[in-house]
Amino acid sequence: MAAWGRLWDRLPAWRGRPCQQFPSDLIRYAEVIWELRPPWVLETGTASGGTALFLADALEAAGQGQVITVDVNAVPQDHRRLVCIKGDAADPVITARITAAVQVVTGEARGMVLLDDDHSSAQVAAELDAYAGLADYLVVEDTIMQHLTGFGDGPHVALAAWLPQHPEFVPDPDPDPTQHPGGWLRRVAG
Repeated sequence: MAAWGRLWDRLPAWRGRPCQQFPSDLIRYAEVIWELRPPWVLETGTASGGTALFLADALEAAGQGQVITVDVNAVPQDHRRLVCIKGDAADPVITARITAAVQVVTGEARGMVLLDDDHSSAQVAAELDAYAGLADYLVVEDTIMQHLTGFGDGPHVALAAWLPQHPEFVPDPDPDPTQHPGGWLRRVAG
């Protein structure tokens, strides 16, 4: 855990807000946004908001899209491509609000979904059930927990149970290094 703490202290910031992502993961997000030009990006788990701002700037560079970020402690952000929602991403009321928001932005078009909220397997499983159907590209974040001492439960547990039942998604190559090994998923069907 001490090594993780030292690494955590070196994670990047964007516009002065911590991102809590490896730089290689941020670059990969920008690459996927540029390639797919998603009409929207959903981020569950806003934290300090640096990643949400980065995603909004990446969408700005691509010339389209809206970021919808949700967190129980949502920090308001000032960006024309960013909508902050306060609440639990697995709450059916919030799920309905997010689903309605993406349909207002694009109708039925799918977007990019990043799951980085409460990292318990139960929460991640609930968010997979709620949002994977909306995604052309899906990232189950922090699956690195499977390689860290003291994290038996986590996103990796939910993903291992969910992915075999969802052949419409296949793993995409991981950036190196990544906090989300095996969690980069591209829709290939349905």
